[in-house]
Amino acid sequence: MRTHTMSTHTRAAFVAASALALALTAACATDDTDTTTAAATDTAAVTPASTTIAFEDGWAKATGTGMTGVFGTITNPGDTDLHLTGVDSDLGGSAELHETVPGGSGMMMQEREDGFVIPAGGELVLAPGGNHIMLMELDEPITTGQQITLTLEFDGTEQDVTVSARDFRGGEEEYVGGDHGGADGGMSNDG
Repeated sequence: MRTHTMSTHTRAAFVAASALALALTAACATDDTDTTTAAATDTAAVTPASTTIAFEDGWAKATGTGMTGVFGTITNPGDTDLHLTGVDSDLGGSAELHETVPGGSGMMMQEREDGFVIPAGGELVLAPGGNHIMLMELDEPITTGQQITLTLEFDGTEQDVTVSARDFRGGEEEYVGGDHGGADGGMSNDG
């Protein structure tokens, strides 16, 4: 009889201990989940959503002058629009986002002060004679094959991309120093 009583007490203690262990485990899991969720919410509030863009076929025109253009296609694979607000380069000098618009004596380049919006799942084409990145006040020539690192600036985030310099005669665009916003915007189309 004594053996039966011990077995009943042992089983009852085991059941009670198991119930307590399950309750503590459930409470800890709930606390961990709440803490993790709170931490993720705090991180999302502080860190802007970042989508990695692709800069396809990126290149810069090799030049011996203090100014040149950068071209290619920036693709936004994300599901939210991205606002390209600025650019910087490892070459020093200055860099601007430019558009080409009709002017009094033909096409002229001008800074696109509000940047470009790249739609979700869309792209921004940068091409000679169109939208482009302008590198100015360069101290050294850019040679064919030279690798140039650009920092693209979006609202709240940045991404580095690398482009290669190449010879380009195309429409005979010529980027010259000085006032790039003049009548021809510093770009000459000779044919």
